[in-house]
Amino acid sequence: MTLSDVTLIGKKILVGIVVTVVPFLIIFGGLWLTRKLLANHDKANQQITQPTKSTTS
Repeated sequence: MTLSDVTLIGKKILVGIVVTVVPFLIIFGGLWLTRKLLANHDKANQQITQPTKSTTS
């Protein structure tokens, strides 16, 4: 095996890693962003209510 063979195998391995990792980053990044946006939206829509004081006799 020559040096050019080793570099070619190394490049193919790196391309395989990138091709595998990039879709996962896109999917999980999209899920994270969606969750973050929905969580902020829910917090903005919640109304703050204060408990009413009840007097018992």
